[in-house]
Amino acid sequence: MIKKQMAILILTMFISSQIIIGNSMAENTNEILIESDITWTEDQYIDDNIRILNGGKLTIIDSEISFSTESKLIIDEGGFVILEGSTFTSESIPTDLVGYGYCDDFNRSTIIVDISSYDNDFEIIIDSSSGTNFNGATAYIGDEIFMMNNSQFSYSSQSTDDEIEIGVCGYGSTPVGISNVTIIHDGFSNYYLASELEYSNMMISGLREYSIEVSGNFSLHNSSIIGAKISSIGDINAFSSNFLRSGPILLNDNNASISLMEGSIFTGSLDDHDIRAMPESNIHWSSDTIGSGDLTDKWERRIKGQYLQFDAVWVEYQIKGLYGVPTYTNFSGNDGKSYIDGGRERIIEIGWSDDNIWATEDTWEEDAIINVIKYRTAWNPENSEIENYGASGIKLTNDKITIIDQNTPDIKWLSLKAEGDENDAKGSVVMVGEVANEGTAAAHFAISCYLNSTGESAETNNYPDALVEAGEVGEIVFDWRNSKSGVEELKCIILTPMQIVDEYAFGGGNITSETVNWQINEEDEGLSYVIPIIIVMIMGIISIGYVLVNRANLDQETMVEDVIK
Repeated sequence: MIKKQMAILILTMFISSQIIIGNSMAENTNEILIESDITWTEDQYIDDNIRILNGGKLTIIDSEISFSTESKLIIDEGGFVILEGSTFTSESIPTDLVGYGYCDDFNRSTIIVDISSYDNDFEIIIDSSSGTNFNGATAYIGDEIFMMNNSQFSYSSQSTDDEIEIGVCGYGSTPVGISNVTIIHDGFSNYYLASELEYSNMMISGLREYSIEVSGNFSLHNSSIIGAKISSIGDINAFSSNFLRSGPILLNDNNASISLMEGSIFTGSLDDHDIRAMPESNIHWSSDTIGSGDLTDKWERRIKGQYLQFDAVWVEYQIKGLYGVPTYTNFSGNDGKSYIDGGRERIIEIGWSDDNIWATEDTWEEDAIINVIKYRTAWNPENSEIENYGASGIKLTNDKITIIDQNTPDIKWLSLKAEGDENDAKGSVVMVGEVANEGTAAAHFAISCYLNSTGESAETNNYPDALVEAGEVGEIVFDWRNSKSGVEELKCIILTPMQIVDEYAFGGGNITSETVNWQINEEDEGLSYVIPIIIVMIMGIISIGYVLVNRANLDQETMVEDVIK
């Protein structure tokens, strides 16, 4: 009986474990894992991370899901989350306001306070956002201008208007942050969060406590996301859905996509754009989609880490057409690279807000041109007739690396041989090197030659050189002298400029000539042994004479001293 009960217990435990796996809600430390297809139809409070694994699918219908601080919804590649008539929210959402930093009359940050219920003296107190202050800021109320200081600004009024408009401008156009507004009247205080006021040319500011990370697929139908940080390298599809204080949505991969359709709406994004995307991310913004508006644009595309690659160091160039920079100038470094704006993230496309007054088109796209200003090496020095290497009018693309190799030489050896009969060379021979310039710019270069058998420097003209135009073949003609008999080959190397970062960026290399048989006359060869002996004998005679003369002078000086004594 006991064995039977144990068997039943084990079987029950096994079946229970299978049910848990089938329901795909395996809790692992701080994560709820969704491994298969499940549906939620009731409100939930999430105090952990939810991870949708590859092959998992979570459908949420007519429910409110409230996330605790720092909770996450993580959708892995191959995972799906579908919201239908549901809402994501958190325990607290951002409520501050911050300006864009403009101070002109039309674009100045402004809050509008309803004073229709106050019929006599009242005081308006404005508090700055946490960690900020109003030092150096200015307030504009009607025709009056007030200096603001510290973290609070107070204004008393007897106005009988229905509303009062307060414009603010930070020191040096620094954006001003507002946390709350208090109206004191007849000893009573009415407190308003900044986001509860009517405002213009300001954005929502503050902390968003939970995040949604999409690597798979996230679809929303008649649903709302409130106060979430949303980032994606996957796909987001929204139909008649709202993103409240959840922008900008970050598309962090060129393959990421977002599709906004059927009247989807952004409200109160926390930056001056609702979507921030990579250069090639796919954005579908339907004509009935509504952005946060005001000075918050629909989207921005950005790029970072972009650089130009040259073959040489200290190449000077300019780029025209970058956003907010009329002309950008820089140089290539020791590795031939030059990062555009130091490799920092920069804007390359803007989908303008419908409220934007200065945009002439719906979308601005970067149309930048690279112009090489100075590209000089030892092959085209400034005092030569050869123009700068590189080119002008090169279009800057969205590629991370732009290689600037236009209008540069490419020198290659064709042949190296002796002129005449190389089987009977005496004293010196005329060597002819043939080279081709397969590049698109001329080059004036030199060569250096060595004996192939020993590696010793050969006796030639000092660094034979040649000027070879682009697409042409040139000759280097020089003398090779030798005083030893026997066969020998000449090895010659093209001397490439020190300025290039890759020794063979402009071609070059070495070539070995055909064998030359040196014939030295016996008389000349014998004389070559006799001459050193004669030189030694002459030096010996000079040395002996020098010693004898010195001794004679010494003896004479000694005799003179004896006479004096």
